[in-house]
Amino acid sequence: MTNELNGIFFRETIQGAGRGEAKIARRRGLRNEYAHVRIGVRPADRGRGVILEWSAGANIPAFFSLSVLRGIQDALQAGVAGLEVTDIAVNVESGSYHDVDSNEPVFREMAHKATLQAIGQAGSMILEAMSLVLITVPAKEIEVVELKVARLGGEATPAVKKEAGTKTLAANMPSATVKELIEELLSATRGSATITSRTNGYRPRLDLQDGSDGPADPAVQPARR
Repeated sequence: MTNELNGIFFRETIQGAGRGEAKIARRRGLRNEYAHVRIGVRPADRGRGVILEWSAGANIPAFFSLSVLRGIQDALQAGVAGLEVTDIAVNVESGSYHDVDSNEPVFREMAHKATLQAIGQAGSMILEAMSLVLITVPAKEIEVVELKVARLGGEATPAVKKEAGTKTLAANMPSATVKELIEELLSATRGSATITSRTNGYRPRLDLQDGSDGPADPAVQPARR
């Protein structure tokens, strides 16, 4: 899917578990290069962000671990849909190395590739940032508010009567539409609306999913070449 979404308001996550494996043995210039990384991913609870785990033990030496983690971070920033990936647990399950041919750049490259493969197999899903908006208007304007909230993809709670003939409602709105909502309400109420908003997590945006299938589960490779 070609990404044209604003990265401020959208993120990417995964729908299930997945595994990716990347291995390279190549000649570059006057030297050989070798690296092998296996990555597993699974969903994390909404709002947890990124959880990193290491189960590879000595299959990947400690002096390559930072490069592997950087490769994972590269992949999570890019995503398969071009968006930052969140609410995901990433486990470095295994890998292998060569005493002479392995180096940091190729481990970073293979970790990046394996992580993207794992995300693709798990099935990526677009998340939309949400905002909780509290709106107080003269009671006679409340229907206008409800209509505008609905038109912009929000969900409003029933309005509650307040003092001085006003009503207040709370609306869970896509963050991308909050600015437009505020502008429209201030115009419709001639500036008499009182509006506050705060971030309110993410929700799946089902109409933006790409529906693609990830790669097949890769074969497990030996720990050492």
